[in-house]
Amino acid sequence: MISYAVTLSDALTPITLISGVGLLLLAMTARYNYTTDRVRALLKERRKLAPKTDPILEQAIRLTYERSHLLKNAILAVTTSAAFAGILVLVTILEHLWNLNFEVWKSTILLTAVVFIVVSTVFFVLEVQISLRTLKTSIDQIRRP
Repeated sequence: MISYAVTLSDALTPITLISGVGLLLLAMTARYNYTTDRVRALLKERRKLAPKTDPILEQAIRLTYERSHLLKNAILAVTTSAAFAGILVLVTILEHLWNLNFEVWKSTILLTAVVFIVVSTVFFVLEVQISLRTLKTSIDQIRRP
């Protein structure tokens, strides 16, 4: 007989993981939206300056685009982590339904989900570092004559 309480208890860890990953995804998506909007604004500014080129503006465009690219990879990794957490919930429920032992599978799936969170975090940290360089470029742009 299937115990709902035990099944829910076993599925609680991956369900909590999905919630945490959702918060990460929300923060990363907001930053991604900002960077894409910023690149568009910088490109509009570049078109106004044409045919002249501004090296600081070009660097800001390149760095902001690079941030967008890193955030895209971070979002992909964290979304993959959420997918593995969802699979973990499914495997846990199936394990209880069929009275099977999927401990090795569940451990592997959980480890994979956590690895993708770590990968996402690495991309996110790299993006933050580039955002600081972009900020420096903006400060340099204000200081120039």
